[in-house]
Amino acid sequence: MVFRVRDLMVRQRTQTINAIRGHLAEFGLVAAQGLFHAAKLVAAIEDKGTAIPEAARPILSLLVAQLRSLDERVAVLDREIARRAKEDAEARRLMTIPGIGPITATALAALAPIARRSG
Repeated sequence: MVFRVRDLMVRQRTQTINAIRGHLAEFGLVAAQGLFHAAKLVAAIEDKGTAIPEAARPILSLLVAQLRSLDERVAVLDREIARRAKEDAEARRLMTIPGIGPITATALAALAPIARRSG
């Protein structure tokens, strides 16, 4: 369940970022796609010197608050997944593989158990 809830929160965060990007594009403020570039958009909303109409700022601030809330929720779920990964021997072993972190290791351990050879 933790993976499905995390996926939902990540999708909602992406939708919120895209909404912010779309609304700011109407005012000529453009940033590249992605979570990293969302910080530039948030900074533009919070900067009173940008060309955003004052009537739009409170509405855009609601989206910023939603984005921050979703970031916090994803972080909580990431910590829960990391905790579970530390407690699971199979997940710990999988994390020794380069590029496999707690999320992937825990998902593999939970959803695709290691095949055992019968002898």
